[in-house]
Amino acid sequence: MKKIFTATLLISSVLLLTNCGKEHIKQSSLAETTNTDGSLGGITPTPQPGVDPVSQLDFKGRIESGDTNNNALAFDFDKSRGEFIIMIPMPSGFLFTPSGSFNNRPDITFSPIIDSDGRMKFAVRVPVKYILKGATFLPPASLPNGDPLPKMPAGYGELPSLGLTFPQHDNTQITLYIGINAVGLFVTLPDKAALPFGFTLPVKNSDKSKTFGYLSYVPKKGTYAPGLFVSTLIPASMARILEDYFHL
Repeated sequence: MKKIFTATLLISSVLLLTNCGKEHIKQSSLAETTNTDGSLGGITPTPQPGVDPVSQLDFKGRIESGDTNNNALAFDFDKSRGEFIIMIPMPSGFLFTPSGSFNNRPDITFSPIIDSDGRMKFAVRVPVKYILKGATFLPPASLPNGDPLPKMPAGYGELPSLGLTFPQHDNTQITLYIGINAVGLFVTLPDKAALPFGFTLPVKNSDKSKTFGYLSYVPKKGTYAPGLFVSTLIPASMARILEDYFHL
């Protein structure tokens, strides 16, 4: 099982390195891939007169890896509930199935999900108000190992965060990071998933024309477990539409 588990991660890392050579993927912060207005660009269409602007938003972010996780959904927006959905694909051999809500924040929920291709993911739902307005009521934090948050804009090495530990699931930790128009999710993995290096896969919009965010593998550091981290910025143009629509 260990070989199967780590092979999935190794294949993804090898494909990333190959794609870097072929497509010149720039290993930069999200801030370096944005437009001058801070948006990621190409995600918010030109509003059509007489049509609900929220229904026109494209917030689906899919992993680009070339392996079995290719095109796996990592971000989405539930327009009916007004919630951002942040998802991390679970490597083979790792069953992480808790569901519930964060302490003192019952409206921020988490659960496992199975996508249409049978892939298991861990998902967190965050009401739109927290991300558009920020979560300054929470203490800021970096990764559990003390490193800055990977693939976030300059100055976002720490963000207000919520965390939980699950002793019944190999002491797996989840940490949700919420900034103004920025969100990240970190899930630790068991030591059997440890690799000697980290890597990053881009998360792209529906037509893969723009980088929407990143999925990063964070290697084991000292006594701190390895993990997967998903990060993204909410485009400024989308944020304005959502603020108006939800009266924030």
